[in-house]
Amino acid sequence: MKKIILSLCAATATVAFTACGDKAQTASGTATAEEIALGDSISNAYGEFLGANFRSTMDRQIAEMSEEQKASFSKADFIRGLKAVASRDTADMSYIMGVQAGMQIWGAAKGMPAQFRIPVNADKMTAALEKTFNADSIGDSYTYQMAFQQLMSRAQQYAQDKENAIMENSEESVENKAKGAAYADSLVNNAGYTRAESGLVYKIEEPGTGDLVKSNDRIKLRYKGMHTDGTVFDQTREEPMTSYASRFIPGFTEGLQLLAKGGKATIVIPGNLGYGVQGQGSTIGRNETLVFDIEIVDIVK
Repeated sequence: MKKIILSLCAATATVAFTACGDKAQTASGTATAEEIALGDSISNAYGEFLGANFRSTMDRQIAEMSEEQKASFSKADFIRGLKAVASRDTADMSYIMGVQAGMQIWGAAKGMPAQFRIPVNADKMTAALEKTFNADSIGDSYTYQMAFQQLMSRAQQYAQDKENAIMENSEESVENKAKGAAYADSLVNNAGYTRAESGLVYKIEEPGTGDLVKSNDRIKLRYKGMHTDGTVFDQTREEPMTSYASRFIPGFTEGLQLLAKGGKATIVIPGNLGYGVQGQGSTIGRNETLVFDIEIVDIVK
């Protein structure tokens, strides 16, 4: 809906600033009959042109709307709003500017509930706008901008937390957590693996020599990533990969720091230390436990 409003706003403004209703006036005074006739022809042709343009644009954009948006859109209401602006006197630019501004800001505000799961109150928004707009002094507008941005960040985090909670309790997530926990327990109990306080499970094949890797170290490494059934989903090629140790999922970074140059280990990363409830596309499921064979080829100084 916002796309339609914004794309048609400029054309609507043109109508508003050029139309004079029934007042047939020219720059020099009252129009002649010939001028009125020509003006009527121009008005009719311009209206037909705009009507066709609006219709063509709407047909394309309505086709992209959801069923809910289509149901709420009314051509009659669109024309009613357009007439409300076009019928104003050309000198009444303040009103027209207010209509245009209102359409833009409310179009953006209408999208907030769906995006952030937070209701937006039109009355409160316009009351606050009016109060600030009419204030004797507002100071630095940056102060208001920062306050708004902070609240928007809070809304984004709220929406993300709510979405994560839903995904955390999804059937896929619950199943993957149970499956991963059972797999890790079997390794700790029967295969000589160690469980760190964080929940990372690991087995060091070769500790390496020298200083252990630090999170801010730049390293050369080889790795092979697998699902718990042994299926490989990612691995380095012939040449080792170079990266900072901190630029991986938390469990992987933690595993790297168990080794020094030349070190090798197998690490088992639970979902909360891996890709979490989001997973990774179609490759890694929600809260899936992952297995990596890692080797520190070198620590780049």
